[in-house]
Amino acid sequence: MRRSDWEDALTSSNLSRRSFIACTAAAGGILTAPGIVRAQSYPSRTVTIVCGFSAGGTTDALARLLAAELSENLGQPFVVENRTGAAGAIGMTAAARARPDGLTLLFSAVGQLAVVPHTSNSLTIDPRSDLRHISMLAEGDFILTANSQVPAANIEEFIAMAKARPNELFYGTSGAGGNLHLFVEAFNLAAGIQMRGVHYSGGATLMPDVLSNQVQVALNSYPVAAPYVAESQLKPLLVVGKERNANLPDVPIGPDIGLDDLARCMDWFGLHAPAGTPDEIVAVLADATAKAAKSPAMADRLKASSLRTVASSPQDFEARIREDYDLFGQIAERAGMKTA
Repeated sequence: MRRSDWEDALTSSNLSRRSFIACTAAAGGILTAPGIVRAQSYPSRTVTIVCGFSAGGTTDALARLLAAELSENLGQPFVVENRTGAAGAIGMTAAARARPDGLTLLFSAVGQLAVVPHTSNSLTIDPRSDLRHISMLAEGDFILTANSQVPAANIEEFIAMAKARPNELFYGTSGAGGNLHLFVEAFNLAAGIQMRGVHYSGGATLMPDVLSNQVQVALNSYPVAAPYVAESQLKPLLVVGKERNANLPDVPIGPDIGLDDLARCMDWFGLHAPAGTPDEIVAVLADATAKAAKSPAMADRLKASSLRTVASSPQDFEARIREDYDLFGQIAERAGMKTA
């Protein structure tokens, strides 16, 4: 081989080697960062949002509205799948066990994440570690109401009456082991009273017994209670949560009467993904949820439901879940609330 041929071959070989090394390094970078590759094209096809509650309720309505907003913001269909039962635990478990690729999500209410784990023996996941917590969309308060036959005119008179008649008064809930059950027990503990719980299969069966004085009090969201309050069939006694209701400005919150822990007993709704979902996908969803929360349609729905927009970061949402999980666990233990 002539020297010039040998030099040409060596030069060509070095170039090929350098090209091979460069390509190999690039491929290695791709292989070591699968989340980045997936996130760049996310979402690439239809995303399912699991809702653990029946169609028509507040959780389902918010999930569907969020799905519509995410579809528009991210350019792929987001659809809601209702997987009901066990106070939302069935849907939550299914979502937690899905592939962590961002194509199966969970839209939750507070009871699933922070209450049911303390009241049920059958839950097979830990929602703190088996889910990625993307964003709390909104939060809200509840109204403790008494039927019109209860003689107490305000919360102070009601507490005095309950203290004078331990275990004689009844409260009703729309299901044992859920957040409404726990929040009334939180009220019992904070106020130093003893009422007996009656747990129904839903609000439709609960409300007639509240109105007829079969049970004396119930805790509900403002939209549920409002029509009965307007007709003087129910008397609003206390806002369980952190803010007075603008429609009921004279009704106190817990801290107004020395029941400070009740300010933490709030309704909230949020979006989650299975544990292991890449950070990049979580970030895309958190940003899109924050944008959705500011849309006119979402703002109108939240206002109509007496809910406050939150749109928290993943870090803030995770911290809130852990705080509520610990507090509600303490309440459930003190109240002896294991139900199954």
